Amino acid sequence: GWLEVLIYPGSLAFSWEGVGISLAIAGVCCGFQPLRVVLFALSYGQLLNRVLKMSFQRERPTPPEVKRLFKTIIPKDSHADGAAFPSGDTMAGSVTGASLALAGCGSGWWLLGLYVGFGRVYFLAHHWLDILAGYVEGCAVSLLASKVIRMHESFDMMQIGGLLVEALGFTLAMKLTKKIHSGHSKASHMLLLALGVGLMAVAPSI
Repeated sequence: GWLEVLIYPGSLAFSWEGVGISLAIAGVCCGFQPLRVVLFALSYGQLLNRVLKMSFQRERPTPPEVKRLFKTIIPKDSHADGAAFPSGDTMAGSVTGASLALAGCGSGWWLLGLYVGFGRVYFLAHHWLDILAGYVEGCAVSLLASKVIRMHESFDMMQIGGLLVEALGFTLAMKLTKKIHSGHSKASHMLLLALGVGLMAVAPSI
């Protein structure tokens, strides 16, 4: 019914398929500087989330025969993000909301991660513990990121440079953790992973 219609966007908003649109909306609502903080924090949160998923390898709920008007996106078990714990979508929603709240965009943003998490449980993609862990993880990453990310009073091209360095490091780290998950990693992959993490670490100071 109407409840499902209201919940469904939250279950998709921070999937790999929907996160771009969600971040664009956040940028329009709050401006470039808060969005910049979100992008840095989200990259850290996503990498941490993948490492935790690969470590715990918790199975997702077995969907019962429950009729839903919509179907949400659930990664396959073989995917590097396929494990249930912690919820990556909830983490991403929590990071985005917490970062915007910490940037002064309004305390209501703290609820974003909970909205996303409820949708993931409702559509049988996660257990409640996965959601709780994802929310706490996202808030913790945002709090830490808000302390280390260099803030700017106005826009300049150096900020774009910092985001590009972050994007390069993040892409390297995510691709290489995926290779490690598949069992096809080499010693050179570990060196490249360290390089990616290093780039992510220095990018906020640019």
